Amino acid sequence: MRNTLKWIIFVLFVITLNCGKESNVESTAPVEAEMRSLDVASEKKVAPSAPRAEESVEQPSVENQLGQVFVPIPSSSERLLEYQVQLSYQTQNLIKTRKDILGFITKYGYIESSSAVNADSPYMSLRVHIHSEKLYEALIELDTYGVLLSEDISTVDHTEGMVWQKIKSNREKIRLARRSNANNQTSANSKNWQAIEEAVTDSENNLDNSEHEIWKIKDKVKWATLNVNFSTPIPPDKIQVPTYKNAFIGILNVFLELTYYLIWMIPLFILAGILYFPVKKIGKYFKK
Repeated sequence: MRNTLKWIIFVLFVITLNCGKESNVESTAPVEAEMRSLDVASEKKVAPSAPRAEESVEQPSVENQLGQVFVPIPSSSERLLEYQVQLSYQTQNLIKTRKDILGFITKYGYIESSSAVNADSPYMSLRVHIHSEKLYEALIELDTYGVLLSEDISTVDHTEGMVWQKIKSNREKIRLARRSNANNQTSANSKNWQAIEEAVTDSENNLDNSEHEIWKIKDKVKWATLNVNFSTPIPPDKIQVPTYKNAFIGILNVFLELTYYLIWMIPLFILAGILYFPVKKIGKYFKK
């Protein structure tokens, strides 16, 4: 009887334990579902920004690492740059290239100097001024006239000089206005009239010089300078056969020159022959 009672108590204890576990599972299930819903919502919020992060981490392709083609024109007007370009080309037909260059100069600017030689090794060199805003187009077109051998592009920055000249010009304008006002208030009989007049003249001259310097800077920035040289390929060595006819002609010319001088010397020979005998007799007389 006691054993059966123990078994009954043991079975009831096991049943209560199983019921407790099931209740715990049921109680935690809603909490886990709620947590999962929160995780899904957070993933949805983060998802749109993920591609941006990946894009920022991606490295640029090899083709785009060098960037755009070099353009020798400033992207902004803050700097006042004077362009100076040195170019050397090799062309197969210098005569045709010269005709093309004449059209090129008419299209882009004006020529300052030019020289060309059409000999065994023909070449042509010229100094041209072209519009700075058309410099890139001009360089591209020049590449069609021959093979580029060397290139040197440099700039001179006139920004600081322009700022200084404008400061001087504005200052001289103020001085000129002040001195002109003082000159108008001073009579011709005053002692200071001549000094004020000279000061006004100096201000006018200084203002003219500043305006002239500003114009020169603008002109240098507006026109780029191109020094271009064209040459032809070096020809291979050739066998040079001398003209033997010239040798015979030279010998004949020397012979004729000698006969020409002999004709001039004939009177001298005759005179020496005439004087020889009398001089000989006189010499014998003095020896006796």
